[in-house]
Amino acid sequence: MSMITSIATAVPRYKQDQMQIFEVVKAMHASTEEEERKLRFIYRSSGINTRYSAIPDFNSDRNDNQILISDDGDLVSQKLEKRLSIYDEEALKLAAKVVEKCLPTDLERQGITHLITVSCTGLKAPGLDLALIHYFGLRSDISRTSVNFMGCYAAIHGLKQAHYIAEKEPDAKVLVICVELCTLHFQATKEIDNITSTIIFGDGAAAVLIEGAKDQHGWELNDFYSEINFDGSDDMAWRISADGFLMTLTSQVPPILERSCDAVISNALLRYGIMKEDVDMWCVHPGGKKILEAIEKGANIARQQLEESYEVLRDYGNMSSPTVLFVLEKIIKNTQSSGIRHNVVGMAFGPGLTLETFYLSHA
Repeated sequence: MSMITSIATAVPRYKQDQMQIFEVVKAMHASTEEEERKLRFIYRSSGINTRYSAIPDFNSDRNDNQILISDDGDLVSQKLEKRLSIYDEEALKLAAKVVEKCLPTDLERQGITHLITVSCTGLKAPGLDLALIHYFGLRSDISRTSVNFMGCYAAIHGLKQAHYIAEKEPDAKVLVICVELCTLHFQATKEIDNITSTIIFGDGAAAVLIEGAKDQHGWELNDFYSEINFDGSDDMAWRISADGFLMTLTSQVPPILERSCDAVISNALLRYGIMKEDVDMWCVHPGGKKILEAIEKGANIARQQLEESYEVLRDYGNMSSPTVLFVLEKIIKNTQSSGIRHNVVGMAFGPGLTLETFYLSHA
């Protein structure tokens, strides 16, 4: 087994009310009064109150846009090269911020043996991993892995790799960092995928320190299980274009999850050797309000068992890979002083359609 010894989350500086974002984008995503009325209703019923962005473009009271620029009076969006140049600078800032929050003050940075970076909203070589090693003065022989372009479930994939490392090397200290700047890839054209993405996605980062369990008490990572449902391979996708990264997230994703999630959860619990009634808390990635409702209905999970997921959706939106770790941080903080054993099963979904799960317990 391996153990989570520290977890932290962070967001960039620009905070936006959900309806403030609507005021900025309505001219691009609604051409008629009727379309505007429908769009306003969707924003208001999204289950999201606030989101964060690394860029000021969605703050209607500012005039220092970086992605949405004026061209003869019309707002047009920047090309991919400009977006990625912003990513290079802002992703490092946000990653550094969350690492500072995560690392214990008494931990020598040279003691970090492994680094796993997770992101799907920007990439280059040398990448974020090397930038962080240089920034923090980590050891030059550190073992590093980059999990790129896997989408919303990628944090669990990062945890899985860290778990395998810590099991094999009990003295390892593995730092997993997820950072996503989804708002950099805003698309101005009025297509349903662009409209949907703009309604739910925000920016954020999370970091987790994982070590060998040894004789410590705390949150133990026990096991992982995943399945791919190719019926949804075209319904959730993430592609690169000259105008930025393009998200596909169709209305079929919630129904597919509702039909399939219970069987996947049953298979996961069978692997974990626990019963459904043994699960105290569900750490579910809040991909959207309808997705959480689909999990509730499809897996027969009570709304109160997903309270942390709904809270993260309300306060941050969907930040892709770090989002499930925002939920996990809340769960850990809410239960850390109880002194009793807890079983947590987490899950996240992404392109594929892939459903990743993990089993975490407090000993």
